[in-house]
Amino acid sequence: MALATSKYPFPSLMQKMKSKTATYYFLFIATLLLCSCSFNKTKYSTGVDFLQGKWNEDSVMNKESLVSYQQYQFSFSCDSFYLKVETFSKVNLEGGSCFNKKHWNEFAKGYYRISKDTLKFEGNFVSEEYKYKPEGSCYRSGKYLEDFIINSDNKNIVILKSLQTGLYHQLVIKQRGSCSIEDSKK
Repeated sequence: MALATSKYPFPSLMQKMKSKTATYYFLFIATLLLCSCSFNKTKYSTGVDFLQGKWNEDSVMNKESLVSYQQYQFSFSCDSFYLKVETFSKVNLEGGSCFNKKHWNEFAKGYYRISKDTLKFEGNFVSEEYKYKPEGSCYRSGKYLEDFIINSDNKNIVILKSLQTGLYHQLVIKQRGSCSIEDSKK
């Protein structure tokens, strides 16, 4: 009579214990994952009251002496911005055929915030319809990040200084807007 040789005296009992242990480990990890994950709460902000509406830069100071410059049109809606950037350049600084025209428009949208005296924009370059813009298309694509120092703000005029270029931009209100939390949820 041959005896079954095994390193465990009761092999079927050990297999049951291994499967129970595996089950407990699985339940433990599943519980950890479920408890640690939560949905992001949708946070709505009304933005800054004095900025709500459409603002245009009607002219650029000393533009005749600049090799290239940008002229801005902002639209602020609650905590969001929509931007049209008109770029004028006397030379093709960027390289490539897209920039040969010496005048082009770019568009961006995203969120803004004010930190002390700085107006911070975080968004993406988009198409003229403010829709997704694929990489490789003309002009800039991807993230739009820009900061401006607010030099003066009154009811109808805001003067911003670009931290990227050092140029001043005088924005004039064209259409006043307002925001409420109910508007920003739409």
